[in-house]
Amino acid sequence: MMPRLLLREAGEAFGPGSSPIDLELSEGQSRYLGRVLRLQTGSVVQVFDGEGRRFQARLIRLEAKRGTLRIETEDPPRPSGRLSVTLGQCLSSADKMDWTIEKAVELGARRLVPLFSERSPIRFDRERGLRKSEHWQAIIEAACMQCGEDRLPELLSPRSLGEWLAETPRAGFRLVLSPDADVSLPSLVATTFRAAAPEATLSITLLIGPESGLSESEIQQSVRAGFIPARLGPRVLRTETAGPAALSAVMALTGEFG
Repeated sequence: MMPRLLLREAGEAFGPGSSPIDLELSEGQSRYLGRVLRLQTGSVVQVFDGEGRRFQARLIRLEAKRGTLRIETEDPPRPSGRLSVTLGQCLSSADKMDWTIEKAVELGARRLVPLFSERSPIRFDRERGLRKSEHWQAIIEAACMQCGEDRLPELLSPRSLGEWLAETPRAGFRLVLSPDADVSLPSLVATTFRAAAPEATLSITLLIGPESGLSESEIQQSVRAGFIPARLGPRVLRTETAGPAALSAVMALTGEFG
């Protein structure tokens, strides 16, 4: 796979029919290309702007703290698929939450919502929440560079489960994972996908509880908000595993892995 770099300004700088244009790299970007990827002047790099556009570029200068990248051509956009998945993930400890967000991006989630719940072991104020959001945004960007996704998933600021349920429109297909549910996630997804029009975008929202699971009152609250309880096989998964596992199942069942 060609080395990739997120360069948000590329989309604005390179319009339809543009001639090659030079963009200056930050110290961090130069360090990443030179020290991490071991690229040199003349190396070809794929650039994406985070909004769905990708470009072919060439390093025309690369030093320890600075560099210049020449945007030469724009590549055709990658098909985005017909599935739009939102992952509402109750907060877990730092490294577990980081892992879940990274894997959710790699598996194709379009929107990520960190949630506080009754049993969440993590609590922080608004200032720490902003720092956490910046940290998670960096993880999202790095995951997109690695996996080939050209459009950055939307990251919402951390909020309470009740707040999110109240503010989220009742649209699309909504599932809350529960090991005690009567119906399996695969059967619900397969049935819904078969009933959808072939050209329609299928919107799915997944709600994943914290390490101790959602309380019964939270399950009922989510049901009143339009969520259907669903189990994911006979095993009880850890919270950091449940989201990526559910995403993988949804992607496979709807043909997004095809």
